Amino acid sequence: MIPSTVHAPRALRRARLALAAVVLGSAALLAPSGAAAQGAGGDPTLAQTLFEEGRRLMEAKSYAQACPKLAESQRLRPGTGTLLNLALCNEGLGKTATAWGQFKEALFASKKEGNAAREAFAQEHIDALEPRLSKIQLNAENTPGLLVRVDGGDIPAAALGTPIPIDPGAHEVEATASGYTVWSTTVQVGESADLKTIAIPKLLPVAPASKPAGPQAPPAGGTVGGRSGGGGLQTAGFVIGGAGAAVLGVGAVFGILAAGQASDAEKDETLCPEKLCTPEGRKEINAAETKALVSTIGVGVGVAALAAGAVLVLTAGPSRAEGASAAGARQGSPARVQARIVPLIGPEGGGVGVLGAF
Repeated sequence: MIPSTVHAPRALRRARLALAAVVLGSAALLAPSGAAAQGAGGDPTLAQTLFEEGRRLMEAKSYAQACPKLAESQRLRPGTGTLLNLALCNEGLGKTATAWGQFKEALFASKKEGNAAREAFAQEHIDALEPRLSKIQLNAENTPGLLVRVDGGDIPAAALGTPIPIDPGAHEVEATASGYTVWSTTVQVGESADLKTIAIPKLLPVAPASKPAGPQAPPAGGTVGGRSGGGGLQTAGFVIGGAGAAVLGVGAVFGILAAGQASDAEKDETLCPEKLCTPEGRKEINAAETKALVSTIGVGVGVAALAAGAVLVLTAGPSRAEGASAAGARQGSPARVQARIVPLIGPEGGGVGVLGAF
């Protein structure tokens, strides 16, 4: 049996089902049975409340709202009476296969309990439903490790090729196997005595993933990409130099702010009348001096970082191609040019000096 969600009962049949639910309901949870004993650990109060609410909704023909309440009541406190009411609800909802399976289960439970009335009631509905059952037959080609699902539920391999009762409506069929592509389709099953046959083809193997190319082996005396170790030093030099430029810019900004704040305070007669600053004026002057200190430190650090970056760039080894060209040039000119850059920091500011030998 494979369930679904379809609503398709006739009005007359709904009325008969509602009446049957009322007749069954009075002792549904109180009847002793093996199923009830298994559910003794559930909440009997909640189970009874859900059962009564489900019956009330069934009488109002609100099957879509009634069935979940009856199902939860049955889960909390299993009982043959509740199961029969749930089967009636699903029959009213048009879920013929689900209802048929539940009536079958209730029939066996009633026989075990010795309740002839319920047994006869369940058998009557089974006999009425069986000619109307729609079915689905899944025929599958042999694929190693094949797993077939209908609406997400696994179908045993033994059930393949056999007509299986299923609720009317749309159903998703999916076939999978490890190492094979997924196959799926949607089938629409009719309301009464419909048989849909689905041919599941042999699944196609998944194309093997192409292996990524391994890393290129570096040639003797060099590195991949034609760069020697000097390329890393050059990169570091540019990074450090860039950071130094940024810090230098921050220091310059703080210097401008400091000069402006101090000048404004000295010119403000309310803060520094006749060059004698009030406490508030002194605060402004102190704040300006703090900014000036930050500026001095920022400029010094920025200049030093620029110098360090320049040294790294100038002293880094050339790339292989550049080295080869330079080697050819050096064969005829043994003289070398050496240069280094040093930071210069003094009371009036900072700068960069170049020292070299030619």
